[in-house]
Amino acid sequence: MKRALLLVALLCLGASSAAADVPHLLSIPEGTYRAVVPPGWDGKRPLPVVMYLHGYREDSALITGNSELVAAATSLGALFVVPDGIDQGWSHVGAPRRKRDDIAFLHAVLADVGARWPVNKARVFAAGFSIGGSMVWDLACHGAQGFAAFLPFSGGFWLPYPERCETGPFDLRHTHAVNDHTFPMEGRPLFGQFHQGDVHKGFALLEATDGCDAEPDAKTREGALDCQTWSHCSSGKQLEMCLHNGDHQIQGGWLRQSVEWAVQRVAARS
Repeated sequence: MKRALLLVALLCLGASSAAADVPHLLSIPEGTYRAVVPPGWDGKRPLPVVMYLHGYREDSALITGNSELVAAATSLGALFVVPDGIDQGWSHVGAPRRKRDDIAFLHAVLADVGARWPVNKARVFAAGFSIGGSMVWDLACHGAQGFAAFLPFSGGFWLPYPERCETGPFDLRHTHAVNDHTFPMEGRPLFGQFHQGDVHKGFALLEATDGCDAEPDAKTREGALDCQTWSHCSSGKQLEMCLHNGDHQIQGGWLRQSVEWAVQRVAARS
């Protein structure tokens, strides 16, 4: 009995410690977010920023409690910023909900981050998973200012497709499962009136925005990812699509690979 009580006490202590490790919730008029500072930061060096947009029914507490996702950014010396969608979702074009101008909200978060920490403005990247990945596509197409590269996972445009990306061109690396059942590559209808778009059709719009050739000019294998690269682009930007044989998921290692790709793109432009 005493051992059982001790075990319960230790488990409760562990839960309290884990909760204490979750960064404090930061508030701005438009919403909330959390941020994780990279270990060993000297308090002065300008920080790269990885803004991560969570999936449906997730939030900043859940994501900043995921050590693999956090380390994917902070191990590279970046500040990991996780905004909260309203009701754990995002209001992009074609989304089942439109409760806030989320492009304006994400720019407001970025401005608040810049007021709290010294930011390396040349290395600000937007990543996201599932509906958060769709929000990243929307952000790239309609609000790219202030972001150096976009790193969506398992999400894309919803119908209607944009006629053009008025804030492009931009660097973007997309990661997706060829067997994704939640957001299939070919898209799918939802609730009778909403429709996830075809990822390849959406990518063709990105190619046109960046002035890229229709076909990729390089193919590489990165662990479980088969990647195709479009680097022959009149804009000087680059697109990449990396596919895997899993289902609807993101892994910390894949996020780190995408951030490393984004860092390399910034270095190539310097």
